[in-house]
Amino acid sequence: MFVANTSHEQGFLEIWSTLLSSDKFARLLKSKGYYFYHLIFRKIKEEDFKVLYSEHPLSAPNSPVNCLVGAILLCQHRNWSHEELVDQIEFNVSIRVALGLKDLEHRPFCARTLYNFKNRLAKHNQQTGENLLEKVFESLTSEQLKELQVKTSIQRIDTVLLNSNIQAYSRLSLLVEVLCRLYKVLSKEDQEEYQMYFQPYLQGGQKYMYTLKKGENQTRLDYISTIYYTLYRMLGDKYKTKQAYEIFERVYSEHFEVIQTKDKFPIQLRPQQDLSSDILQSPDDLEATFRSKREESYQGFAIAGTETCHPDNALNLVTSLVLATNNTDDSVILEDNIDRMKEHTPDLEELHTDGGFPSEGVDIKADKHQINLIQTAVKGATPKVPIAVQGNEKEGFTVNCPNEAHPPVIAQKAKKNWKADFDINKCQTCPFFDQCPTKRERKYKQGIAILRFKATESLKQKRHKAIQKIPPERQTLRSGVEKLMGLMRRGEKNTGKMRFTGRFNFELYTFSMGIVINFERIFKYLETKNELFLAFSGSGNSWYVSCQRTFDFT
Repeated sequence: MFVANTSHEQGFLEIWSTLLSSDKFARLLKSKGYYFYHLIFRKIKEEDFKVLYSEHPLSAPNSPVNCLVGAILLCQHRNWSHEELVDQIEFNVSIRVALGLKDLEHRPFCARTLYNFKNRLAKHNQQTGENLLEKVFESLTSEQLKELQVKTSIQRIDTVLLNSNIQAYSRLSLLVEVLCRLYKVLSKEDQEEYQMYFQPYLQGGQKYMYTLKKGENQTRLDYISTIYYTLYRMLGDKYKTKQAYEIFERVYSEHFEVIQTKDKFPIQLRPQQDLSSDILQSPDDLEATFRSKREESYQGFAIAGTETCHPDNALNLVTSLVLATNNTDDSVILEDNIDRMKEHTPDLEELHTDGGFPSEGVDIKADKHQINLIQTAVKGATPKVPIAVQGNEKEGFTVNCPNEAHPPVIAQKAKKNWKADFDINKCQTCPFFDQCPTKRERKYKQGIAILRFKATESLKQKRHKAIQKIPPERQTLRSGVEKLMGLMRRGEKNTGKMRFTGRFNFELYTFSMGIVINFERIFKYLETKNELFLAFSGSGNSWYVSCQRTFDFT
């Protein structure tokens, strides 16, 4: 049964003032823990999490939701494990204050409760597609942007690749590991019956690789093909509902292909180059994908982060976060989410990106929302002859050749796209004649050289030139987003991998980091302006915060 936690709302400061000396209490009022309580904990809408609990009036009441959510955020803020978090709650006054606790003894939850709460969040996400922590991020960010008067008309975006905490398997070691795990779910009778098929692989993928001699890899791959084919035919009907078999079946379809020939075994390995980047990387993370970038390999996910960057802002905040498989193109991520970005920050007018984000689809949506895309680098080859296309489908297009001797041409609608007919007599004397894109379609009898183009060509050219039309101080804004990307890697271990696996855990991490990064920026901003000051009156309940352009804590 859901019960909101409001116990912290009465007498919070009065109690802590009696538990601490005046000096420690004064320091507490300027601590990150105290401001986490004000900026984050008090703003968590517990009612959003009501769907996780039973509605039966006799069911047991829940542990405080705002404490559980706050604890998840603190784990990311301080890069703690659950065990470290529990210790901090027990003995760290600042952390107890951050979670709205009013004494030194009360324990709001145990480690098992926090674990079960995250399972509830995951189950809800699986059933509805909704991540409740994302709602917390959006709600907090919306209020912070408004209260701190952060201008959102200019923003910047970038992506970072994060590795899942999985073993890096070779192709053969993965096939062996999947067989080893399949064997463990078989009944004792089936284990005995199929022992001969599994026996060489029961030590697991990595240990199996240690037994190989040089040059044996391909031979073992060919042999394991027969094992997969045999087991696929024998075990499917009985074990098709087991996850280990579902993984086995997926690997079977990804790595092998059935062939219909009389002189060959009916199954063979797919060529290495035919394997896609979204094949299973590990049986411990079914959604992680593969990507190679700057000669480094990644197995995991990508986070796209957007933040404000208006030159007038004294403080910039993260406004949007998106998790995607790491083989998703940046342009696809932006195209899929630009509508939502505009919805959450309606005054977005200028978006700074690198060369990987723009595309035809992005151009169309950006034009729809009147967002000026500022691209800091052009992806692909630069045209040798820059023919300018201006206009739109409603008003028509004007095409200008760089040859000043040729007047502008009004384009005509063709069957599929648009075309511009240039006077071929003037084209023949043009210094760009041999390199001009019209050389694909020159009709000398009709006296025209035809240039065909899509309606989005004008949007692309507008984007390419956009950075030249803004003031110099705004032309280098995009590079600042690299710091945000670096902060998003805070949870990495020294191995370069995160501490967890699975898409939901990555989503939980993504939105938690968005919340705490914004909190850290706000705290530092207030600290720099010397506004971390609170006056407390011991004669009653009156207290206030001196904090210009920020939250009203009265």
